[in-house]
Amino acid sequence: MKKLAHEEIIDQMKARIISGEWNPGDRLPTMQSLAEHFKLSITSVREALRILENQRIVSIEHGRGVFITNNPNLIENPMANIPDIENSSLLQLLEARLVIEPELAAFCAIRASTAHQRELVILADTMEEQMRQGGDHFSTDVRFHQNIAEGADNPFLAKMLSVLSDLSAEGRRATDKLPNMKTKALSYHKLLAIAITERQAEQAHTLMKSHIQDMINSLIERR
Repeated sequence: MKKLAHEEIIDQMKARIISGEWNPGDRLPTMQSLAEHFKLSITSVREALRILENQRIVSIEHGRGVFITNNPNLIENPMANIPDIENSSLLQLLEARLVIEPELAAFCAIRASTAHQRELVILADTMEEQMRQGGDHFSTDVRFHQNIAEGADNPFLAKMLSVLSDLSAEGRRATDKLPNMKTKALSYHKLLAIAITERQAEQAHTLMKSHIQDMINSLIERR
């Protein structure tokens, strides 16, 4: 099946980094320039950059531009051959998250730094404000879960979640359209931020498990 436009851009940008044409710290051309170079829309470029930022390959610095990170994690990773979303159902990806994320939440409650705790609260509040204004909160949602993974202080589990998150990006947008899902997600995020800040590992584990199980149940009911 033909790749989506933003996936083509991601492949070409990664190839440039691998070849050494773009190096860590380099500032990338503007989105307009990239769109013209790849002969694709700015929307596709923006989506590609968002995914690359989630993968920690680029850093988007508002007012300054987009930069290659100092340690772009690109190739030869043992999870590189995981099937993509075209061959894996969203339900299966959620089941994988159900195995990993409750443990990450518990570890995060035990190990997270004060900075990680503070960022979780800020992200939950930001998501609430974005929803109130009717804006797109997808990136904030992804960042919330990734912050928990980073706070768990286990790079292997964090990498696994990052891969799952990238695979399920489009599916996660679809789950937002399920009845009451946005409101439920926000409630779980607020409660998770509190549990982790208060270092309640068991509560954090239970909340994350319920959060993902809710999405699974909603998908099953929709069938």
